[in-house]
Amino acid sequence: MDLDFIRDSYQKMSDDELIRIATTDASGLTPQAQEIIKEEVAKRKLDTNILKGVEAQNKSYSIEEIDKYCNLVQTLSCPICKTNSEKLNATMTSEVVSAIVFSTKNKKIKVGCPSCLDKANNSALTKSVLLGWWGIPWGIFWTIKAINDNLKSKRTNHIDTPNDYLRGFTVSKIGQLETYKDDKTKLQQIIATD
Repeated sequence: MDLDFIRDSYQKMSDDELIRIATTDASGLTPQAQEIIKEEVAKRKLDTNILKGVEAQNKSYSIEEIDKYCNLVQTLSCPICKTNSEKLNATMTSEVVSAIVFSTKNKKIKVGCPSCLDKANNSALTKSVLLGWWGIPWGIFWTIKAINDNLKSKRTNHIDTPNDYLRGFTVSKIGQLETYKDDKTKLQQIIATD
């Protein structure tokens, strides 16, 4: 590994690019690469919480530790309806759209309040039931799978504890959540991804 090349690459990045790498794409970086990021953050006088994001992406977590990050998310306002009357959770929506010999499938993780998650699953179900069957040969099979996926996901929308979809979302965003855990505005932006 050429450390000079890595150092040069980080130096050429804008602040926004460096922050994005450090908070979202630092998983698996070698200790030397992490050290180079630390040097670059210090040199640019960027927020040192960014370094916590790098560290967070490169350690193992127990389910209890993941649930602490989930609790950060669960107390935010729903990114869909903007209310905060219920604890947030996550769901997976699965949609299939077909047109004779052409079928597409799309799965997304959405974070929101239980009511909004139900609406997202219902919308994906309706779209798949109306538009998914018509593709040969995969439309029928993918539509059945999408219906099953949405019904299964919907069953966990109303539980008070973090469900597996929220845990998965949290792990995928752990660097950002650690970096911005004291900044509710940034946290709201993180969960608003579609």
